[in-house]
Amino acid sequence: MAALRHARIDFKDRRAGTLRETAEGGTVFEYDRQFPEDIACALPRAHDSHTWPVGLHPFFEHLGPEGWLRDRQARTAEIAVEDDFGILLAFGVDCIGAVSIHAPVEPPVSAGRGQLDELTAAAVAGKRTLSGVQPKLLVTKGAAGFVPAGAAGPAPYIAKFPSDDLPNIVANETLALKAARLLLGRDQVVEAEPAAVVGIPRPALVVRRFDRTPDGDKLRLEDFAQILSKPRGRDYLGKYDAGFEDIGAAITRHSARPEIDILRYFQRIVAYALIGNCDCHLKNFSLLETVVGLRLSPAYDIVNTYIYGAQGYSTRFGLRIDNELRQFDQIDRDLLTGLGLKLGLPRPAIARTFEGFAKRREQLLGLVPPPERVEENDFRDLFADTLRAAYFRICP
Repeated sequence: MAALRHARIDFKDRRAGTLRETAEGGTVFEYDRQFPEDIACALPRAHDSHTWPVGLHPFFEHLGPEGWLRDRQARTAEIAVEDDFGILLAFGVDCIGAVSIHAPVEPPVSAGRGQLDELTAAAVAGKRTLSGVQPKLLVTKGAAGFVPAGAAGPAPYIAKFPSDDLPNIVANETLALKAARLLLGRDQVVEAEPAAVVGIPRPALVVRRFDRTPDGDKLRLEDFAQILSKPRGRDYLGKYDAGFEDIGAAITRHSARPEIDILRYFQRIVAYALIGNCDCHLKNFSLLETVVGLRLSPAYDIVNTYIYGAQGYSTRFGLRIDNELRQFDQIDRDLLTGLGLKLGLPRPAIARTFEGFAKRREQLLGLVPPPERVEENDFRDLFADTLRAAYFRICP
């Protein structure tokens, strides 16, 4: 039988406790006796230890990579791709948020890191990891522009790259973020810009991290898959196993300003229903540490995924509403109004959301080039069609 593994868990670079595998196949996180505060909503300090029966506790599991980065990091470090603990031991020194994972012994450098393409080499160079499916890596800004972050030093940006099957996804997200800023306000949406990354021959969208201060200090950040303790699942579908109402209830429990954040959360859902951002799952909503406590973080990972339905991607809208996953073209004003009421919003606030978005319709459509400037099969043509149809259903 293989030896049970353990790791030191730091919070804002201070030792917080220990994460251990159990003989029964689960894990237990134990706070150090002198550590004073919660490191996560799902791991309250009121209890000295937190046990999970199978595999990693979802809070730690969701710190790990998915998709492209998981495959590259596992392969180059010669770790089984399903070994969540092993990947975090090798690459968890810098994760999203304030928690980091430290192996008791430095993992050996694998021979598998020999001949790698530029993007893979940069993604596995440091002991850092990111969640999410899309090709991405941590970068910093130097005199020559954006460069991959090394094993040490600040990494205040995330560079996201197109995948082989979605070559226009960077341009798509750039446009979707512009649309979201128009609807929600600039301060409610993550900062991002299309840019090149030195040494990587692919276009990138470079996103400024909001879980790091300008001085490089770590801020607590938890997505709602972590907050609700939803296991990832072998098929990675755990992040869809909830309703929008579940996030609302968690915001009410944990936000320092729940009345404001519930309204912003509802406005975000309506904006995503207009933009075609069907992939608005649990990991794409988060709570962020602020001076007053945890608050709804800026919006991020916004893409018109509806236009990829013909390529086999799901056109169901995010999470359940009234215990049912809905197709995107079923999302209308009545359904969203009912959701707003279930979130506890008054009817006037719900109506003002629709009215405010309706006034921005022409500005929103103006972000997409007119038909004579759109090439045949251009994603922007489909993007504009999505907006028009969604506005007809939601903000006529």
